[in-house]
Amino acid sequence: MDADTKQVLVSTLEILREQTVYAQRLHGWVIAVHETIEHDETLRSVLRAHSFYHQGPRPDIEITAGLIRNIDALIQKLKG
Repeated sequence: MDADTKQVLVSTLEILREQTVYAQRLHGWVIAVHETIEHDETLRSVLRAHSFYHQGPRPDIEITAGLIRNIDALIQKLKG
């Protein structure tokens, strides 16, 4: 792989990493809003009636951490 291709891949992975961290922070904000809504009975019932409402397992924290580790490993491999 030539140096220019490696640099493009490193740059792309660095952007992907930044976006992954941003998505994780945004997800935390959404959880905070959700937990706040849960304290208001009227808002809680409106939330639960919404078509996007979902109560399922939350492996997101581990998945995000794994994504960041994999992205970092690829960046290091390309830089190395």
